[in-house]
Amino acid sequence: MGHPANFILVDATGRRLYYDHWAADTIGDVLIAGPRSATRYVTAQRVCEERDDEWLEEASAEGGATIDHRARRLVFFGDDLMREIPARRAFLRLLALTWPGWDVRWAYDGLGDVADHAGLGRAAVRRDLGGERTMPEGLLPGGEEDRVAHLVTLRDETGVLTAYPFARADAHSAWQGPELLHRLPEGGLARLRLPAVPGSGLHVDVRTRTADVWTAAAVPGLQPVLAELWPGWRVRFRDDQYEEQMRRCADAVTFPPLDLVAGLDELLTAMARRCGHDPVPALLEPAGRRPGHVGPNLTVELNPLFTAQSPIDPTPAEWSAVLQAATALRGDL
Repeated sequence: MGHPANFILVDATGRRLYYDHWAADTIGDVLIAGPRSATRYVTAQRVCEERDDEWLEEASAEGGATIDHRARRLVFFGDDLMREIPARRAFLRLLALTWPGWDVRWAYDGLGDVADHAGLGRAAVRRDLGGERTMPEGLLPGGEEDRVAHLVTLRDETGVLTAYPFARADAHSAWQGPELLHRLPEGGLARLRLPAVPGSGLHVDVRTRTADVWTAAAVPGLQPVLAELWPGWRVRFRDDQYEEQMRRCADAVTFPPLDLVAGLDELLTAMARRCGHDPVPALLEPAGRRPGHVGPNLTVELNPLFTAQSPIDPTPAEWSAVLQAATALRGDL
């Protein structure tokens, strides 16, 4: 149980690794008020050694960040609020104001990006991610476009376009490489009107042997091996730029315009509601208010990492500065 995150802090004294058992799901709260506030939070957490057993398992890492004061670079991923593209794009625009002069990036390679941008290299955290790279499932017929989780579009040798909207994608279809062309199910659509942006997508053009990959979430391990997965093809990783897939489909597939103002407002409302929340006390309650005191003949032992978090919110002055930055940003969106 938990939402574990690794943080790496780089400053004049060197590089330090930290662990937080709960921050991955609220990492936006850690970062929103700028480098001073974020550094104060991170340095209050559990400091670790840079050993294999101190890093999270990459396949299950839910969040993390590198805060590099020397390079003035922030690289991060995590937080359920960032799963929607409008909210994350608005958040990155906001961080450009609250982290002035910093290079702020989303870590599409997950913990690999976090380690790499700290100067450790991806090999420091890259394990055998394991598991079968499954095909997306649940091809949706026309009329169920609101349930699309992953979209594959294919332009064949004759130039004909077919769209394959899937309801579920445990792994990105790009893991399949060119074998994907033989694994797509029957029942693709010639035209598709999407009322919402799915979580990820892939456009394949057989005529030019090109593939364009995008994703809203971090997909650990995928981006660095795309060339190996698609030998002889030109593969481009497009971050979360679903618009490129729409452009390559011309009028056959359309996505809705993004409302970044709504994304920003939803983000700020949710973060303000989360301010001051500490999940540990409520979760300890079923264990009898204190670990080890449940009943006369029963004790509970908790993993010591369960309480590995020191919640520290932005100060009122820092939060006020965030709201001022958001007001300025809202006028530009």
